[in-house]
Amino acid sequence: MKVRVNRSGQLLILLTIFLGVAAANTANNGLYIVVSFLLAGMLISGLISLYNLKGIEIRLKFPEEVFAQTPTLATLNLRKKTKFPSFLVRVSSKTGEVVLPKIPGEWVSEELKFSFPKRGYYKSVKLKISSDFPFGMFKREYEKEVYVNLIVYPKLLPTVFSPETMKEKEGEEKNLSTVRGYEDIREIKDYAGEPMKLIHWRVSAKLGELKVKEMIAEEESPVVLSLDSVSGDLETKLSKLTYLILKFSREGYSVGLKLGDKVIEPGKGKEHVRQLLKELALYNLDYGLHLS
Repeated sequence: MKVRVNRSGQLLILLTIFLGVAAANTANNGLYIVVSFLLAGMLISGLISLYNLKGIEIRLKFPEEVFAQTPTLATLNLRKKTKFPSFLVRVSSKTGEVVLPKIPGEWVSEELKFSFPKRGYYKSVKLKISSDFPFGMFKREYEKEVYVNLIVYPKLLPTVFSPETMKEKEGEEKNLSTVRGYEDIREIKDYAGEPMKLIHWRVSAKLGELKVKEMIAEEESPVVLSLDSVSGDLETKLSKLTYLILKFSREGYSVGLKLGDKVIEPGKGKEHVRQLLKELALYNLDYGLHLS
């Protein structure tokens, strides 16, 4: 654990040395008493600050989707494992910092900003824990590795893509609708907050209550992405594919992925999308562990 002397601490040390020299030269008992009090105050301050940072338990919870080079907020949970709480504790990552006025024996939560430079698997992250409690003269700090078991996806890099040719294309992106066949009605049902355009006015007028049309949606053809679908170096391609997977899945497409000899069949749902993003995050990596 490192100790840094703040400006007020430096002034106190200089004052103590000055009074100590004066007391020795003058043999003034009053000055000896003052110097003794100052030394005792520094000793007590050091012991309190040491205890203040002992026994702090830390846990981190990240969002379900974390992307490289993109700021993200993690939930920081702390508690004090000893009898007395800690005060004015500062927790810092490489890109964020939070100050907790008090850490009791129960869990307290704050949000802390992170940004990961690279995609891949992160076993743990490093946090700096510091405090200048109780008098602000000395600052104690230490680094702590917190286990996170986190997969960071490639950064999102927007690109324009043609589902028909399965290739990246030039020009501005056009909005694609995955719901077609508005003239095809599956059934008439009671109104439950649907858009006004789906209200069947003729049936509603006849029955005296609002009825809506449930339309038949025509699904788009599945989209199978690969490294050959986009341009750029490897990291650029992975970033573009990450963007496209999220884009097409949100638009209702079944999305698949081909990476080398590995093929993931098209599918939908959050778990399927995360499987695709995980493959991109770990592609061409030997599962090496990052520490950040």
